[in-house]
Amino acid sequence: MTDNIQAVNDRLQGTMAALLGIQITHADPRRVVGEMPMRADLTQPYGYIHGGALMTLMDTLAGLGSVLNLPPEHGFTTIEFKVNFLRSVRDGLIHAQAMAVHIGRRTHVWQVNAHDEQGRQLALATLTQIVIELRPEVA
Repeated sequence: MTDNIQAVNDRLQGTMAALLGIQITHADPRRVVGEMPMRADLTQPYGYIHGGALMTLMDTLAGLGSVLNLPPEHGFTTIEFKVNFLRSVRDGLIHAQAMAVHIGRRTHVWQVNAHDEQGRQLALATLTQIVIELRPEVA
């Protein structure tokens, strides 16, 4: 998955990430980078980016990072998501980067930063994923 960004983006097809226009630009087991275009349908009533859209971008990057670190026959789910919103935007491209803080056998912890096109920080998040063994009917 790390050698082929197209394969990573193809994995997002049919998901909420694709609906929001999220594109991955870099992916390796320690760092995942992506972007999302700001659109009118991603706003809250005052015309700024909706926090849920920004959180989806951040969760998607951290989640893909965990996928790159899973042993065979395992999956994950996010068990904690803490975000600080620092500023907002009304237009432009939103960039985000997820960095691994801890990759353990049972949990993964990621820190994600989101920025606007001018490099101003929009949000900072910490996410924790729990690694789970997939049941045969799920695998």
